Amino acid sequence: MMNDFKRLTCDQLEQKISVFRISSDHDVPRGGWAKAIRNALGMTAAALAGRMGITQSAVSQLESSEASEGISLSSLRRMAAALECKLVYALVPQTTLDSIRCEQAVKRASHLVQSVSTSMQLEDQNISEPERKRQIEALVQRLLERPDAGFWDES
Repeated sequence: MMNDFKRLTCDQLEQKISVFRISSDHDVPRGGWAKAIRNALGMTAAALAGRMGITQSAVSQLESSEASEGISLSSLRRMAAALECKLVYALVPQTTLDSIRCEQAVKRASHLVQSVSTSMQLEDQNISEPERKRQIEALVQRLLERPDAGFWDES
């Protein structure tokens, strides 16, 4: 399928991601994590501001920007540290990385075979449905082994 290095890298990343997949279905508290944790600790915005070396209004702005998903990771990391927390950041695929690659290979192969089939139909050289499926399956395997330059292009 892939060369050994890419396969190993993919497997290791998949293992790291699996931890987040288990816990990623939780909703963000309404005012954001920082505010929820600050309130749970009984810490005022003024106290957090003091720990961060910023103003209380700056803390309110940071909390608002977190709640609206506009905060930078560096600001969120600083808030987390001031709250004695660790920022955990991850992109968690909805399925496995292999499933995403396979799905894309099927899309790409289907598009390529359809393009050729269309031009062949114009020349009155139709292929049968079983032959079309066989060609797609063969192309999927080739694309998974050696993706072409347009592998991730939207067809």
